[in-house]
Amino acid sequence: MRRRLLILAITLTAAVLTALIAPLVTAYAEERAVTLHEQRLAAATRFAALVDDSASGAPDLLQPDLERYDAVTGSTRSAVIGTDGSTLASGSTLASGVGTSEAGPAPGYDDAVDGALTGTPTTSPSALWPWRTDPLIVATPIGRDAQILGAVVMVVDTAGPRGDVATRLAVAVAGGIALLALVAFLVGVPLVAWVVRPVDQLTERVQALASGRRPGAAGHAGPPELRRLATSFDEMARAVEYSRSQQRDLVADVSHQLANPLTAMRLRLDGLAADDPAVEPVLAEADRMARALEGVIEVSRAGGHDRRRVSVDVAAQIGERIALWEPLFDGRLEVRGVEAAAPAVLEEDLVPTIVDTLLDNAVKYAPDSPVEITLDRRGPEEARRYVLTVRDHGGPTGADPTETDLTDTEAAELGARFHRLPRHADVDGTGLGLSILVLRVRDAGGSVLIEAAHPGLRCVTTLPARPGPGTSAATPDAAVPAR
Repeated sequence: MRRRLLILAITLTAAVLTALIAPLVTAYAEERAVTLHEQRLAAATRFAALVDDSASGAPDLLQPDLERYDAVTGSTRSAVIGTDGSTLASGSTLASGVGTSEAGPAPGYDDAVDGALTGTPTTSPSALWPWRTDPLIVATPIGRDAQILGAVVMVVDTAGPRGDVATRLAVAVAGGIALLALVAFLVGVPLVAWVVRPVDQLTERVQALASGRRPGAAGHAGPPELRRLATSFDEMARAVEYSRSQQRDLVADVSHQLANPLTAMRLRLDGLAADDPAVEPVLAEADRMARALEGVIEVSRAGGHDRRRVSVDVAAQIGERIALWEPLFDGRLEVRGVEAAAPAVLEEDLVPTIVDTLLDNAVKYAPDSPVEITLDRRGPEEARRYVLTVRDHGGPTGADPTETDLTDTEAAELGARFHRLPRHADVDGTGLGLSILVLRVRDAGGSVLIEAAHPGLRCVTTLPARPGPGTSAATPDAAVPAR
């Protein structure tokens, strides 16, 4: 936007300068044309007055005067033309005649002679421009008592006046460019900055609000319309932040009010289960409710400002979680890419949560299936991103793939809150694991892709090595990697 406004301002300024300079240069070029024509026409008229008639020999006597005049001016070739078109006297030394050259007759020469022989002198041209190289033709009739006796013709080289016009034009263009640059630097750049800076600030604050962060305070500057827009945005941001705070407080209050009775109920069920095994299913259901409550609390924190980033080693954290899960998989875990360090600035428990969630799902929904875990490093060091891929191979060994394999439609629905596949209704879970994973990775500035692997499920998690403008976590407060 800044570039477009600056180009627009420069274009308008250039148009105004062109509108001012063009008439001045045009007037100067026209003035030079009129002055040159009037000077040569006055001389031609004087020569015409000296000619008595073609029979008296006056044209021959005028020959020295024409030669001296041409020599003095240096740019003019003069001649006296009879009524039959013949040259009676000439100051030019060209054998081919005053109105001709090696390139042929001068443009407009014949018309000027014909007009003069009919009693009409030439008129001045409109303007002398550097790119018009044709000579100036000046002709005036020789007459006595309404009788035309001939004509005096001058062919004038306009190189000198055209050079003056070119110099004046170059000075005007150079001055216009200098003035344009000065106006652009002293007026255009500050004016554009005055308009664009509030827009840039407002854009940054909108992006902060959209990513879940609290927009910082900013002064209201710029045009009145932008100041009113910034004021309206401040009011909207306060309303959105208040709504978010109310939502989080509500979830916290509800969870607190439910946690205590749920804990008391579970303690009571523990006591009853010791004497009555029939209470065990109820106790398991209470545990599931507790996990669901914890999941709802975690979902409510998405986009919050209480997350803290620290320096971590993604590869080391993955290795630690693999070591804890390995006994459950009994050699069915295949891990690649965790040998070298992978430094990043993330929440300390983010990578362990991702690995635990995906491996827990693999244990529950793809028992006895091999699981592949791959960590890739992409992009240059200053924009490094880590891609963690976890892929299982479907249901239990020997199961019918048509009954256990995920379809593309089913895979696209995974990650929605409380969503569970009908065939997994009897498997312990809340339907919040993947949705919490997606929200937390998004808060960290990453992305999650869940897709069917045919057979099995593939989850591709992309995490930034360094926090970017799209994260909602606070700045890192530790310098030593957490391992």
